[in-house]
Amino acid sequence: MTTDGTKQLKCHAIPPGEVLVQKFTESRAPELDSLCSTVASRLNDDFRSQRNKRRRTTGFDNRASKTRFRNNNKKQKVGILNQAKSDESLEKNVNRAPPRHIRRKKELNKNLETGFCVSGDGTKRLRMHVWHAKRFTMTKRWGFHLPLGLHGSGKGSRALLKWIKNGTLVHDASYYNAVQLQGSQVMFFSYLFFLSVKPQIIICIFDYFLYHFSFNCCFVFLQDSLLSILSTIMSPFSSSDTENVLSGGVYSSSMLHHAGANSSRTIAPVIYMWRPVQQSTNAESVCDRTSELRQLWIWIHAAALTEGYNALKSVCESQGKVRCISLEGQFGTLEVMGSKASQLFQKILHPVSSTSEKSSFLKKCSSVEAVDEHTPCFGIAPLIVKDPRGLTNENTEFDQSCTDLWDAEKGLYCPLEESVLCMEKHHQRLVSFCLADTHSVVVNASTGIHSSRVCPIMLLRRNNLMDSVTRWTIVLPLSWVKAFWVPFVSLGARAIGLRERSWVACEAGIPNFPSEFPECDSYSSLMEAEAAAMDKEAALRPASVKPFSNPIPPPWNCVRLAFETSQICSNESDAVAELALSDNDTAIARSSRMLSGFLNTINGDRLPIFPHFSDKNTCLSKIMKDEKILDHDLNIDSFLGNRCRKVCFVRVILRTFKEGAIEDGAVICAPRLDDIKLWISGSNGKCELQVPQSSVSSYFVKRDSGKWEYQLPEDPAVVESNRWPIGFVTSGFVHGSHKPSAGGLCDAMLLGRLRHEQWSSVPLKQRKKEIYVLTRNLRSTAYRLAVATIFLEHHQEDFDYI
Repeated sequence: MTTDGTKQLKCHAIPPGEVLVQKFTESRAPELDSLCSTVASRLNDDFRSQRNKRRRTTGFDNRASKTRFRNNNKKQKVGILNQAKSDESLEKNVNRAPPRHIRRKKELNKNLETGFCVSGDGTKRLRMHVWHAKRFTMTKRWGFHLPLGLHGSGKGSRALLKWIKNGTLVHDASYYNAVQLQGSQVMFFSYLFFLSVKPQIIICIFDYFLYHFSFNCCFVFLQDSLLSILSTIMSPFSSSDTENVLSGGVYSSSMLHHAGANSSRTIAPVIYMWRPVQQSTNAESVCDRTSELRQLWIWIHAAALTEGYNALKSVCESQGKVRCISLEGQFGTLEVMGSKASQLFQKILHPVSSTSEKSSFLKKCSSVEAVDEHTPCFGIAPLIVKDPRGLTNENTEFDQSCTDLWDAEKGLYCPLEESVLCMEKHHQRLVSFCLADTHSVVVNASTGIHSSRVCPIMLLRRNNLMDSVTRWTIVLPLSWVKAFWVPFVSLGARAIGLRERSWVACEAGIPNFPSEFPECDSYSSLMEAEAAAMDKEAALRPASVKPFSNPIPPPWNCVRLAFETSQICSNESDAVAELALSDNDTAIARSSRMLSGFLNTINGDRLPIFPHFSDKNTCLSKIMKDEKILDHDLNIDSFLGNRCRKVCFVRVILRTFKEGAIEDGAVICAPRLDDIKLWISGSNGKCELQVPQSSVSSYFVKRDSGKWEYQLPEDPAVVESNRWPIGFVTSGFVHGSHKPSAGGLCDAMLLGRLRHEQWSSVPLKQRKKEIYVLTRNLRSTAYRLAVATIFLEHHQEDFDYI
């Protein structure tokens, strides 16, 4: 309201200090009466709740057990039942164990210091079993309940490949276990104690050798014992390891064998690392280090842990100076891979400030960015980090009582319980709102378990994936797995199972253990389990739609049939039987040294197979341009010598020439020169080379012994379209990849022969590093042209695995 053209200031009424309820209700009564009359007119004065909108209750449950339970309760109330029976039932209810789901949840929520929870049949559960079981399809493998993959039919590889290039993947690999080799130091000056020399003189002598010989002389005897053990059970193994490996700054990989002859069967690929040697000239620390142990860790996959531990233990017992200790259930391992792994580490891993000698690495790497910069490939970065679940403004100093991972036998501290952290966060939230008592102190609940706010970890920088995508392995105490897993997943990392992990390995060209290591017993056990699962699934189908069975595992012994294709006739079944190999007659070259040794044993210097050269000036592109490289005429009989020699397989990377998909277990065949010309010169790069549909199911035949063998075709039409097998595919294409590649194993001699034929048929300038091969899926009739790249021609070793 205005009078003179100016606006009056509105004065807000001040609410009264007291409100009289009776006056308030009397003033609102007319309004409530009108509202009630309006509702009554709409409901026709029927205020009962509609039956279709009533909530479901247990009153609709008319099961007999529920009725009997209600009747018994009524009888107990009126005193009809016998008082003795009621007392007995009450006593039983008091002594009755909780339900299974409550007991299981309580057991799985425990965070023990060491060890895994075990199910009724003895199968171990990971610390994140409940988290995985809600989101993944679980499977029993290698004594563990492991996440196989996301729910569904096994698809989703396209999204996974995008995620690894633009995000981060994390996998709980706590099924890997470490075996520790250790022994007492043998000091060369220990005889001085028997000569009653003063301790000050001993310290001075010890200090002198520490200063001039970097403390390595004190470990010379024990180190030699450990090196002799490694040279016995690992092949290949170089006793002259680099200084970084012996000092504990870099880990190394090799193949673990049984002790004995070189022909012994391989156990598994392993990673071994040495305990870092601390260099100090302090007299007190020198006295403490006289009892220190020289330790070595060997990491073994769960599929070969029992076999590997027994082999190591038997060798150590024969030595007598070295102890072999299994650290199963002590450590957990998290595999982190992806283009944004380093960025995720910066959010989660916060190293603590330290002036301690044992964490001297933190002086140089006080942040994760510095760790990423200073840690080389195959490097080890020991860190002591804060609890990732703690408060963001929490200033945690270095705890002198924090146990190093190498001293796991003394016990490792567990993280604080979730209830304690929640109590602290709640208290801090109240303080921020000025609602908490400033004199109150948050008291930690005493659980009888030593807890800490810092955690010792190891960062292992693995070999990079495709397009320089980083790959890390975090080694930490097993009780801390959950404390790190939840922040990783909450901050954007995508959890993967065994199936997705194999896709990553195939895309990166890294072999996956044990599915790509047929020389190990773990491979045979895995294939037998897969074959039994497929047979069980096929048995559930009617005979009309039941598919024919494929060989699992592939019959590796049939590749010898391709050695003498020109001499083998369709009626020479005895000759074919002689050419078949047993499982003990095959070997797989995992390093350039092994491949060179195989070529030397068969005088294969004329074969165009070129292991990786350490000399940078010598490369395959220069050798293939040599005009004299093919002057020797290859005669396959000159390399055979006798038909009992071993066949050496090498790993190859396969890519299709134009189109097609290569599946697991596909057969790799040797093409003819006419096949290659037709594919290259044909329209759109296609060639209709197929086997008859009737011969697909009879390509491999299962004998009464249970082994699969190659079936020699008898029909002339089938013989014309037949191509001899030279290897098999161990990891098929990953659907959705822009450059799909498959991994396989082929005979080295046959690859050299194919390259010799293909190079001889083209001019010098048209030679290629790759070798043309044919691939055929076991349920398909069509051959596909592919190019094979020998891995050891471009890399020194093939021990890296995932």
